[in-house]
Amino acid sequence: MNPIHRILLTTDGSITAIIEAYTQKSVEVETVEQKVVLANAEIARALKISEGEEVNYRVVYLKVGSEIYAKAISYTPLKRLEDSFKEDLMRADIPIGKILKKHNIEARREINWGKVVSNIEMANEFGVNKPLILVRNYNIIHKGEILMNITEFFPMERFEPF
Repeated sequence: MNPIHRILLTTDGSITAIIEAYTQKSVEVETVEQKVVLANAEIARALKISEGEEVNYRVVYLKVGSEIYAKAISYTPLKRLEDSFKEDLMRADIPIGKILKKHNIEARREINWGKVVSNIEMANEFGVNKPLILVRNYNIIHKGEILMNITEFFPMERFEPF
């Protein structure tokens, strides 16, 4: 792995800012899917909530031009959100970090795990040739509770030296 790969797997900062610094271009967010789901046992355990509670499920791409630099899947328990934050999260193509900043939410990221996987389907989704994908999972903690659980995917090929 090169240094940017290690940064992507371990940072507790804004991925959007890292991609913008790396590419020297603005990142656009494309919402792929957004819906309210009821927490199953796995989601409830990850978010430390009860099964059956409403959770916002969101899948987004972070893109520079037409190239996808990251895919993020997030789960957010709706009961932990203020109305204005919930509205931005559920209707806008805004990165999570920018929503947190807009609403002056003091939060920290707690990395759960990071790894490299080989996944041809994801390579095709990202439009890259090499199937090596960086994957990491973390929680955004606010007021001592999990505000979001996010899994991010990065095609290693996009982050190779120019």
